[in-house]
Amino acid sequence: MKKILLPLEETERSLKAVHFIKENYKPEEAELVLLMIDETLGYSVKSEAEAEAIKEMEAKIDVIAESLEGYKIAKTAAVGKAGVRICRTAKEVGADLVVMTKSSKEDMLNSIGSATEYVINNCPCDVLIVSEVVSDANAYRGLIYRTASSVVNLRGQLGDKQSECLLPSVNQDCIYHINVTVGKIRFFHTAYNPDTRNWDLPPMEGQEVTLDIAAGESKDILVKADSTDGKADRIRIVNRDMKKEAVFEYKITAAK
Repeated sequence: MKKILLPLEETERSLKAVHFIKENYKPEEAELVLLMIDETLGYSVKSEAEAEAIKEMEAKIDVIAESLEGYKIAKTAAVGKAGVRICRTAKEVGADLVVMTKSSKEDMLNSIGSATEYVINNCPCDVLIVSEVVSDANAYRGLIYRTASSVVNLRGQLGDKQSECLLPSVNQDCIYHINVTVGKIRFFHTAYNPDTRNWDLPPMEGQEVTLDIAAGESKDILVKADSTDGKADRIRIVNRDMKKEAVFEYKITAAK
């Protein structure tokens, strides 16, 4: 039986490694070690804050583990630099293989993140990078809305339905009125990058790049019309929760 280390985050890209395992290894073929790391606290953090962070990560790992029924699973959470912690854990548990994605950052399909690069160069075992390449660089696999207003229901990222969507992009300055009634969403506004042929650049100065909106909150977000090579900016909404659904309504009106 192969021992496989899975470094995870609560992002859809990170969860691709989980789907890869389920598609390529039967429960009797792989023993899994689920690892989650908090890089925000650093090494000089107070013990109480570290304990709370680990407790929260362990709860998230438990949710992911539920989707891996039948597999033998070990769970671990840590604080510190992701690359260093992944390599250290691989050595401690005697991993035969580390399975991870290029990067956990949104809209960075064409780049290898610093943590992944560190693991490739320093890990004591083999490292497998899950492919995220699609046939069309501009293809989008989530829901796409084309009306000026609608109510949207996004499933959790471990669900069997879409957990993100694109809202219409318009050719004039406008206001996106967003009201969340269930769960929590993250608003992403990105511009087209002709070098990578993907929407991975920040928008024009003075505009929101990301914004979190929780149930009971309403936000009016100014979006200035802009395009590169004829490609309009992209407005993307993501439910980053792994299990709970998110429901919101949006309306797009012209800016004064």
